[in-house]
Parts: sequence; C-alpha cells; structure tokens
Amino acid sequence: MRSFSKVVVGGLLWLAFSALAFGDTLYISAQTENVSGGGQFSATLASNPAQDLLIYCVDFQNYTYFAPYPVNISTPDVTNPASVANTRYGTTPDADFTYDPNSLPAVQRYVMAAWLVTQYDFSSGVSNNDLEIQNSIWTLLNTSGSTSGFPNGDSAGTGTYVTQAISWLNGQSQIALQQFGAGVQIFDSTDVAGTDIPARWTTGFQEMITVTTTPEPGTLTLLGAGLLGLGLIRRRFRN
Repeated sequence: MRSFSKVVVGGLLWLAFSALAFGDTLYISAQTENVSGGGQFSATLASNPAQDLLIYCVDFQNYTYFAPYPVNISTPDVTNPASVANTRYGTTPDADFTYDPNSLPAVQRYVMAAWLVTQYDFSSGVSNNDLEIQNSIWTLLNTSGSTSGFPNGDSAGTGTYVTQAISWLNGQSQIALQQFGAGVQIFDSTDVAGTDIPARWTTGFQEMITVTTTPEPGTLTLLGAGLLGLGLIRRRFRN
C-alpha cells in the first residue's frame, strides 16, 4: 500500500508541475490545414519528439517559421490571470483589445480561442465555417484594430462563432473552465515575455495553441475509485 501511495502522490505532483509555464523547443513541420495563413499545423516538442501535436494559429500579426525555436508554454487558468503572463496578449489591458464584449480579460479570451479550435471540422478540407472560426479567434485577440488578412475581412467575426464562444464561456462553471483550460497549451517564443506592450504584440514568432481532451470530474472520480480498489486488492493479496 505504501508503494501505491507513492505512485499516486507522484502522479499528483506531476499534474501540479505540468500545469506551470515552462520552456521547450517547438518544431513546426507542416501546415496541415491552411485557413487564410492560419489554421492547423503539425509540430513536435524537443521534450517529447515522439508525440505529434496539432497546433493552431491564434495570432494574426506575426508569421510562422518552419524552424525550431525556443518557446514558453502556458496553460490558462481562469482563476489566475498570471497563468498567461508569458503569452503575447496575457498582460494586455482589457481596454486595449479591439473587440471588447463585457471587458473580457486575456485569460478568458485564450480559453475561448481554445474552445473555438475544437469547433474546426477539416474532414472535407477548409469550409466557410472554418474560415469564420479563424476569423473569430483572431477577433478575440485583436489589439491593432486592423483586419487585413482576416478570412472574411471584418472585425466582429463573420457568422455567430464569437457569440457562440461567449455563450459557451458564460454557460460553464468555474470548475469546468479550469478543467478545460488544464488541457490547453499556448506556445510563445521566449523573447515575447520580456518585451513591453505594444512591441510585445509583434515580437517573435507566431503564437500557437493546442487543446487536448481532459477527463470530466466524474471520470476522475471513477479513476480515483478504481485506483483505490486496486490498492485494496493488492493489500489483501499481500496479507
């Protein structure tokens, strides 16, 4: 039972530390779905080259370079604005965003952008819905006021995807938003964090994001019960 406890504690510590921002090297290998210069890219990290990542552009003011570059990795926590302090827009005052419904802070915008990424459907190539989604992501993180290069050329996000993202945000509990954010990683070149606004918005390489599925609270409860059961069974056999 003691060794079982060590495994559980070790796992919890790993989860705690993995939620912190840390440095790595990002290798972008290809643009797998081109949505007006943004969209989906394939990539790997130096820390785990065997894991293939699908990452998405959330930054329309900068460019992607198909060369390895050092990155800070941030995981947004809606209860802690400092969790995105190393991102391109993480320290941006609410009033500096061009699109400002309800004075949304940067950390909530990143969580909304991550949710929008999950709405892409590239099963039959890039659709008009995908263009609207990219438009909405860039709209949420727009600080320049310019919409040059936006898929549909407007500042409010063509269609209803921005509205859908706000409705989704408002319909989630704080715990649900924290859990969703725990499965999000934002990649920014390391020179971004040390740069002041407004130069920060155009420093370094293009900002990218990836979203992984995280267990629901009920799933975590079942997992915990299963691990406890395994521990009790092991103890019974040892006795």
